[in-house]
Amino acid sequence: MAEDIKEFLENKRNALQEIVDHLETATTTYLWMDDLSLNTTHPLLMTDLDPENSSHCLSPDPRLGVPTRRNVSGIHLPLEVYEGYPQILNGLQWSAMLDQKFQENAEMDPTLMWQYFAAQTGFMRVYPATRWYVPPSLIDLYDARLRPWYVQGSVPPKDMIILMDRSGSVHGQTFTIMKWAVKTLIDTLGENDFVNVAAFNSTTEWVNDCNYCEVNKTSEDERDEKKKSCVQPLIQATTSNKKLLHKAIDLLEDGGMASYSRALTFAYNAFKQFEGTRKEGEGSNCVKTIMLFSDGGTEWPEEVLKKFRADNYTQSVRIFTFAVGPHPIPTAVLKQMACSTGGRYAIITTKSSVRTMIQESYNSLLYPQPPPQGSQPYQYTSVYTSAVKEELTLSITRPVFNNSYYTNATDLVGVAGIDVPLRSLKNLSPYQALGPNGYPFLVNHNGFIVLHPDLKKQLSYFSGPPHIDLLDVEENSPEMQEIRTGMIDRQHETVGVRGKVRVDESHWIPHNVQYSYTPVPNTTYSLGLAYVQMGNLGQIIVRDQDTSVMSPLNTSTMLIAPWPYCPHRLTPSDPQELAKLMEDIWKKEKGCRNSLVEGLLWSRIWTDRLYESWPEDHSPQDMFSRSVFTRFGLTRFYPASQKEFVSSWQDPWNNVGLRRGGMSKHASIIPHLEGAFISAPVFVMKNEREALAAVVGVNVTEQKLRKEFQEQMKNFDPESYIFLLVDDGGFIVTSTRDTLYKTTEQKLQGQFIGELDFPLLDDLVDLGMYSVEKHLNIQALCPVGRKNTVSAGHRTPTMLSVVTGMVKGVLGLAEYLSCLFYSLLIALVSPGVDGWTEWGMTQMNGLEACKMERTVYYFANTPDISHTGVLKCTNHTARFWVQRVPHINVLLVGLEAGESGPECGVYSTQAGVEPQRVQTIDPCGYRGEYRRRPPYCLVANVTVGELGCSGSPSQHRCSLILTLFIFASTKLWKYCYSN
Repeated sequence: MAEDIKEFLENKRNALQEIVDHLETATTTYLWMDDLSLNTTHPLLMTDLDPENSSHCLSPDPRLGVPTRRNVSGIHLPLEVYEGYPQILNGLQWSAMLDQKFQENAEMDPTLMWQYFAAQTGFMRVYPATRWYVPPSLIDLYDARLRPWYVQGSVPPKDMIILMDRSGSVHGQTFTIMKWAVKTLIDTLGENDFVNVAAFNSTTEWVNDCNYCEVNKTSEDERDEKKKSCVQPLIQATTSNKKLLHKAIDLLEDGGMASYSRALTFAYNAFKQFEGTRKEGEGSNCVKTIMLFSDGGTEWPEEVLKKFRADNYTQSVRIFTFAVGPHPIPTAVLKQMACSTGGRYAIITTKSSVRTMIQESYNSLLYPQPPPQGSQPYQYTSVYTSAVKEELTLSITRPVFNNSYYTNATDLVGVAGIDVPLRSLKNLSPYQALGPNGYPFLVNHNGFIVLHPDLKKQLSYFSGPPHIDLLDVEENSPEMQEIRTGMIDRQHETVGVRGKVRVDESHWIPHNVQYSYTPVPNTTYSLGLAYVQMGNLGQIIVRDQDTSVMSPLNTSTMLIAPWPYCPHRLTPSDPQELAKLMEDIWKKEKGCRNSLVEGLLWSRIWTDRLYESWPEDHSPQDMFSRSVFTRFGLTRFYPASQKEFVSSWQDPWNNVGLRRGGMSKHASIIPHLEGAFISAPVFVMKNEREALAAVVGVNVTEQKLRKEFQEQMKNFDPESYIFLLVDDGGFIVTSTRDTLYKTTEQKLQGQFIGELDFPLLDDLVDLGMYSVEKHLNIQALCPVGRKNTVSAGHRTPTMLSVVTGMVKGVLGLAEYLSCLFYSLLIALVSPGVDGWTEWGMTQMNGLEACKMERTVYYFANTPDISHTGVLKCTNHTARFWVQRVPHINVLLVGLEAGESGPECGVYSTQAGVEPQRVQTIDPCGYRGEYRRRPPYCLVANVTVGELGCSGSPSQHRCSLILTLFIFASTKLWKYCYSN
């Protein structure tokens, strides 16, 4: 698979190179035109496109999933950029020839998705053209130049210290604008950058004062001594770390007098401290900057600058200054600080100018051109949510330079890129080899996952890259830490780990997992494969299936997995489209993946006889449905009315029955509120090795389950005892009563045992029947403002009178129960045996990003054990008995509990299984794991004083700033008025 990914990404990189070459050639031949207008350039603005308008010529595009126009690219412009500005019109004109190159690339590589070019002037050209999606009730604030993929593709990694003036003079609107500007700057930083924020007046301290360090009022000797105990390093600019900085910035208060000298001394010393204390991999080790935000001042820190500019380590630090507020005066000192250190000076007077000024501050940090010999100009991003189509994707980007003879050699014109949706990489997976519990995953040089089944969709494309560490989705054990380090260090290894496989959110099964990993050549990624191995199981290889023996197709009772059987056709949900895909598969059309197609055909052949037998003995009173799920992605079920239930397990990687079948040769029970799904794995044998072929299952009604269970328990007085079957996650499979007591209305079916009116779960945990772990989901989405408190269930006490007698003579029932559930499956398994002979932003739509903690219960490694004990109720005691049922994932529980009461009145103290929102946020909870720096650092050669001293990057800025402001205000007013 690593070689497949390498070849796949190389094709995308070659297409990107074609785009870059085309653009840079165009810069040498294009002649500036002063007479261009919107009437002559006719930009196709994506925000104006409407799929419902036939004149816009948007056609359905099954591969991309949205209507597109493949004969032209579309244009996106930030809100504050006017499309009639001469620089924009000329940029659109000289880049228009990209349409031909885009189309040629798409013809050469049909797997190409989105191709694009974003210019330094603000416009973005996207192919193919489609409607630009703007989330409901929001303004289109997208600016490609501020997106991490653009900044990473045009600016080298940075070590950055941000200094915020919080003296009394910034009170009010100025401080509000400053906070907005600093948070905007932080949002442009990526995972290869390191940053921290300090606020200053007469003293200076980090906004999150985790290791308070004031160096402003101490002598030189005292400072040196104090540095040893109050060092706070720069932190990696991950999304979670940046959120902590945002919160701290919001809490800042103003007051006092500002001292530039003390603030700069603090920042310079922090750089030196970081150099002496950082761990391996920490820091960018590339560009060092101080970003100073102030409303102005007269103090010139000459001695400080002179001292640290003479220091070998801090002499390369460049200062960028921002004069903030409606009337920032005086600002001459701020301007001179920037000019004298090779930085840049900018004025931010309103919130509307923040994004433009922040973006232009990066101009002096842009990559040099041409790149030095041996450097790698391509950038492989971390995963993020695409703006064109809200899906998780990664990008390959490369800077584009102006090669015309009359321009500066460092004149970057923009960044070109190609999107690689994660579904494209997932489609390269060896589905049939990994099995339902195996999966591929990609990790980059920072240890962040790029591909993983537990990587979740984000709130919107306005959110930053999720930066989910491998240890966030796998167990944070010493073994997994070694695997993570090995992948970062680009090692080749296979490691066995005793871990827990997540069957679903509430069920874990301890099992051996094998991890193999290897680097993906010519990228910053390493590929890992997780494989759950059971005994001597082998793989299924199917060849040369005979399609002539197949029965007529019934798509109403059949589903296939969303896998790339035939890349030219996506797996549809519509029965007619599904029939077309299946016809291509039956005919073994060219371009279909042979291993998947042959397996699907084989599955279709042997399940025909199984399916034909189901209608004959189907009993709606006893069962909802019968089904078979094969490892090759074929699902067959009966009756057709149960399609909605079966569809949730359409993908074998999300199929609880198949996943359990891949870890146990025995039957499994999966309870729900209306009954339970009982499944058993089907294995085929060849050369003395077995392989999982499928699971067969029946979805049994609650009434059928209780009737059979009551029959087994008929020798025990139902008025005095209640019996339960509880699964390996603590959920009730069935019981001898509908409710615990006649006086209660809560049904027992499918309920978590910890929510019932007796503290049995406490004893089961204490006895070692269940193990308990908490799982933190840092990718959760919660209702805005929702407040949760951890609870184990109801806590309202009730009275219970005394009952007598204890369950006797029930130890042999466990064996009978094991046979009972197998008897429900035997009719499903036997008809098909003869056929198995061969195989060869923060808030949106009422939601916000949050952390959720879930408690999970699972069977401890104590099979076939039994226990007795006594439960302490409010006014009495009740005895209980519990035993593991052999060869199936349930416990048999017997309990003294009269049907008419008295009720116990005591509940379990164990945590409930419903996920709870984590309300407490540690302001010092910065994340920082082992990482490896990018292998290069490309820095433009800058002469002190040549940048930022004019106060304007363009000779047109002063003459047009009022026009642009009026234009942006007009657009905003129209939007608000229309909504």
